Amino acid sequence: MAIVRSAALAGACTVLLAACAGSGPSAQPAAGSGAEQALRWTIGPALVDCVGVAPTFCLEYRDAPNGPWKRFFGVIEGFEFRPGHETDILVRQEPIPRPPADAPSRRTILVREIERRPITSSSLPPALAGTAWQLLSMPGAEPAAAGARGPLTLGFDATARVAGTSGVNRYGARVDAGPGWLRVGGAMSTRMAGPPEAMALESEFLSRLQRAGGWRVDGDRLRLLDAKGLELMLLRRAAPGSAS
Repeated sequence: MAIVRSAALAGACTVLLAACAGSGPSAQPAAGSGAEQALRWTIGPALVDCVGVAPTFCLEYRDAPNGPWKRFFGVIEGFEFRPGHETDILVRQEPIPRPPADAPSRRTILVREIERRPITSSSLPPALAGTAWQLLSMPGAEPAAAGARGPLTLGFDATARVAGTSGVNRYGARVDAGPGWLRVGGAMSTRMAGPPEAMALESEFLSRLQRAGGWRVDGDRLRLLDAKGLELMLLRRAAPGSAS
């Protein structure tokens, strides 16, 4: 009789322990539940003009293959934007408690970068193709628009090349460009020497040209922008052929 009662008691304890193990705080969420909350976005190749509290630039993204491009106001934490690339990423969004009235209500955080695809072009946008420009200013640099051997110039041919004079030397480079974005690479120049001030100006001009990621044409003015939308240089339109 005692043996039967002991067996029954042991069975009851086994059932009770199993139930506690399944419902207690040590239970873990199913694997992959975090991935289900991630959103897959494709980031576009150019910053676009946006108007919030004040005119600014913002990213474009789409959240479905071949879906419409949407404007993203804010920052994707951990993501580095590169002009001239389409980038597939996973992001997650977290609510911000009591955000200011003019601020986003959610944080957007990079989970993982999936793929970057550089965009190449065999021809330039009509606003750039066949145009010539002369430097007016470079914000934050010495206010000199002319070098030792004349003005600093920038000319786009009808295909995918840019060339001009950088104050002392002549230069040329490949350029890929599309609506609002621009990427300069493979720059080469002659190797003549000039006064130190002119050489410093030339070096700054060529450095900024290769950092350019965006462009805007407004009448007879061309602005080259960096990857954050900050102005690198301002140029005015010149007669065709004057930049060569």
